[in-house]
Amino acid sequence: MYLSWIRAEQFYTFIMPLVIILLLFLTIAFVFTYTYTDPNKTSRKYFSRGYFVLVGLSVVYFVFGHLRYNYWIEQNDYINPGIRSSQTILGIETSEDPSIVKTYRRSGTLKENLKALKMYESKKVSIPFSYDYAGSNENNHYFTYGKNSQYVFILQGKINWTKKKRELVGFEFSLTDERFKDIGFYSEPNIIFDSLSLPETEQRVLADIDVNDALSINEMISGWNFGRQFY
Repeated sequence: MYLSWIRAEQFYTFIMPLVIILLLFLTIAFVFTYTYTDPNKTSRKYFSRGYFVLVGLSVVYFVFGHLRYNYWIEQNDYINPGIRSSQTILGIETSEDPSIVKTYRRSGTLKENLKALKMYESKKVSIPFSYDYAGSNENNHYFTYGKNSQYVFILQGKINWTKKKRELVGFEFSLTDERFKDIGFYSEPNIIFDSLSLPETEQRVLADIDVNDALSINEMISGWNFGRQFY
């Protein structure tokens, strides 16, 4: 897929823009020639015919190329600064702002976008979850830890209430071809959170605990990306 992607990207980001720029200059020259030269001159007729032939060939080439590479446009809709660190237009590489990259890498749509991209493969991961559930307040879910359960951390996200399961579920993504790294794609280092499963017998409203100093789950469980955690 890598070589096919490179060819498609070159078509849309280099060849097509370059041809359009050249046609724009030829159009300006055509208008100038058509307006200010003698209609009976042979050179004007040859230039006009040549211009329309080039336009026609360009249209045919664009249609053929688009039919062959249109999957690139569909896939490119799922790519953002959290997935690819740079873009190249007309051979000029531009890097994304680090602050924007950080925001997108904590986006709630990162998992869905990676699943939609064919250069990534995903694997479902589940690990036991041993922290005590203290209750919820709307979309905020609190858990206690420490010797006497004196500390609290918070998760904002989905909880699946089950009969017995107590596990953290996420997806691990990796590039199908490591060469995609060379053109700016990230190889996902962290497991992206999907949901937390807890026994339905633990479901309760928030207990009488101090949540003002609650930590984010991002600080509690390393190697996982829980997205944006606002509280």
